[in-house]
Amino acid sequence: MIAFGDILAAAQRIEGSVARTSLAKSETLSALTGVNVFLKFENQQFTASFKERGALNRLLTMTAAQRAGGVVAMSAGNHAQALAYHGQRLGVPTVIVMPRHTPNPKVEQTRVFGAEVLLEGATFDETLGFTKRLAAERELTLIHPFDDPTVVAGQGTVGLEITGDAPEMDALVVPVGGGGLIAGTSLAAKSTVPDIEVIGVQAERFAAVCERFHGRVGRPPAAFGTVAEGIAVKSPSALTLGMIQRWVDDMVTVSEEEIESAVYTLLEVEKTVAEGAGAAALAAVFKHRERFLGKNVAVVVSGGNIDMMTLSSLLQRGLVRRGRLVRLRVELPDVPGSLSAMTAILGELDSNIIEIVHQRAFGAASVSVSLVDLTLRMRGEEQADVVLRALASAGYAAQILE
Repeated sequence: MIAFGDILAAAQRIEGSVARTSLAKSETLSALTGVNVFLKFENQQFTASFKERGALNRLLTMTAAQRAGGVVAMSAGNHAQALAYHGQRLGVPTVIVMPRHTPNPKVEQTRVFGAEVLLEGATFDETLGFTKRLAAERELTLIHPFDDPTVVAGQGTVGLEITGDAPEMDALVVPVGGGGLIAGTSLAAKSTVPDIEVIGVQAERFAAVCERFHGRVGRPPAAFGTVAEGIAVKSPSALTLGMIQRWVDDMVTVSEEEIESAVYTLLEVEKTVAEGAGAAALAAVFKHRERFLGKNVAVVVSGGNIDMMTLSSLLQRGLVRRGRLVRLRVELPDVPGSLSAMTAILGELDSNIIEIVHQRAFGAASVSVSLVDLTLRMRGEEQADVVLRALASAGYAAQILE
């Protein structure tokens, strides 16, 4: 394990090269939850993630000979960009090994920082095995994203800043993947504000740390991914798990829908982009708001690196959940003018038609009727109810499609 002094030393070491990100109360989120929500915006780092702290601390503790020899890491995301960026700044040759299925934007963004990027392996274990062999063959220093005391000490500076800026915090909620962030942050927070409650959050589909924390036999990780891929880690290290068991008060999980909703809410309310992992802590506050009612709660927004296609899809799904996009099916008499009459009603109610499909051959109950499927943009769920009542009063059978 690491000591509090290691985190203090890391803070001095990285000062001026990593942003001291803001901790700000969200009045809107506080009103929505009944919790005094303070957001720690780690997505404001240059590479949009807290990972810069640990990566830089590790690089700065290496000898000149080790730096000249170069470093290697296995990562498909934030650790890769953080190490590549600071490696470039410090003149350290950097090799990043990514799984073969890594999205191209992540690969290119890492290359922008001057790293050599290799795509190897279809699974975590395959990629990690290749990385270890490469480190031995080229005599590169392997920098693990969380199973490294110096990296963990760097991540702990997040907690140091939170309690330094707001010692009145009652609780600290942190997303958990491999456990490096919460391990260091919980040690720093408890060392400065002993009574603060530290809660870790995992995605339901990858909940290895939560399962072990509560002494349960671990469920196998999901066969498919999660929107919170930044915390989709199959297993913590002995180092991080030991620190979590000592310093963390509780571990909880959140669903995919809850994470997606938190990403949407952060963008709509705070105008800030968070990746799935970065929004997981806020998702937990919404899910467990009764637990935190009236308390001052610091929520770590750990990163903002989300794929644009994923974000686009997530926002569309969010609009659907909030009743802003609605699909209706309306049965019409198959006579001239019926479609025009029905859409006129929608226009009077300020419902904007985004898409319309007029079906005669499929699904109609009678040859004398047709079905119209519409996608409508609305103000919310209340307007959808108004539209259904208006159509019903005009004699149209209408239903909302899920």
